[in-house]
Amino acid sequence: MANVTVFVDDAVLGDLPDVCVIDGITTADTLTFRQQVGGSAGLGVAWLLILAGPLGWLGLAVIALFRQSAEYLTVTLPYSENVQLRRVQAERARLRATVVVFVAFLLAIVAVVQGSSGYDLVALGLAAFGAGALISLVMHATRIHHLSVQLKLDASRRWVTLCGVSPEFALAVERRASRLSAQPTS
Repeated sequence: MANVTVFVDDAVLGDLPDVCVIDGITTADTLTFRQQVGGSAGLGVAWLLILAGPLGWLGLAVIALFRQSAEYLTVTLPYSENVQLRRVQAERARLRATVVVFVAFLLAIVAVVQGSSGYDLVALGLAAFGAGALISLVMHATRIHHLSVQLKLDASRRWVTLCGVSPEFALAVERRASRLSAQPTS
């Protein structure tokens, strides 16, 4: 996979070569999506302040009040219909795996609360099933990541780097940029 930098207006307006960013094939299809590019979505490791007692709770409240809000960028990129279908299938599989992990966790809790020796074996089986489902969830999330493009906005807010694009798309963007720079200005 490659990285390519484009003018932010081109990414927002979808004024990019008609080459799929994932597969590198010619396509007229596009996908518009929104991704966080700045700020912070959560409090990260600051949640550990909960363990510090009342002073930690106060610190967590102060951090939550004064943290920078998240910044998002909405772009339109060329995505082939096949890639969009694979992405939807992977997201559905991830949702199913999440439900299975949650249900297995609840069933394991119920089995442990019941407490008889027969239920200990059930709890162990459910825990193993939950672990397998969790591994499946991670695998599907990884597949979704490979079907996505990550955005990095530069400090000037004029250029956006598209990370994880196909080499064919990166080459098409570079060719287009060289053609545009070679045109005489009027």
